[in-house]
Amino acid sequence: MPRNSEHSDLSNRYQSGPSYQSSHNYQPPSVSGTYAQQQTQIMEDTMRTNYEAANTAGNVLSQMHGQRQQLTGAHENVWEMRQAAEKAKKDLTSMVKQARKKKLKLQIIAAGLAFIDFVLFLRLLKCGGSFFCKNRGYNNNYYN
Repeated sequence: MPRNSEHSDLSNRYQSGPSYQSSHNYQPPSVSGTYAQQQTQIMEDTMRTNYEAANTAGNVLSQMHGQRQQLTGAHENVWEMRQAAEKAKKDLTSMVKQARKKKLKLQIIAAGLAFIDFVLFLRLLKCGGSFFCKNRGYNNNYYN
C-alpha cells in the first residue's frame, strides 16, 4: 500500500503543478479521423513544436550573443581601467620623485643661505655692527 500512495503522490505532484505544456499556449493536437489523418496531425504538431523550439533556441542564442558582447565590453573596460590605474600609479611615483628632488634642492639652498647669514653675522660681530671693517692692523696701539 505505501508504494501505491507514493506513486499517487508523484502523479499528483506532476499533474497539479504547472507544466511546460500548460505554458506558452501549448495545445495537444486533437486527433480525429482515419489512422493516416491522425498520423498526419501528429506530424504537423511535431513539426510546429520543432519550429517553435528552433525559434526559441534562436532567441536564446541571440540573447546569449548580446550578453557575450556585454561581458566582452565589460572585460575590455576593466582592462582599460587597470591600465589607467597602472599609468596613474607610475605618474604619481614620478611626481613624488620630482617633489623629493625639488625639496632636496630647496633644503640645500636654505642651508647655503643659513651659512651665508651666519658668516655675515660673525662679520657684524667682528666689525662692530658694520659690514665694512676698518683695516685694523696688528700694529695699532689698542692698549695704549
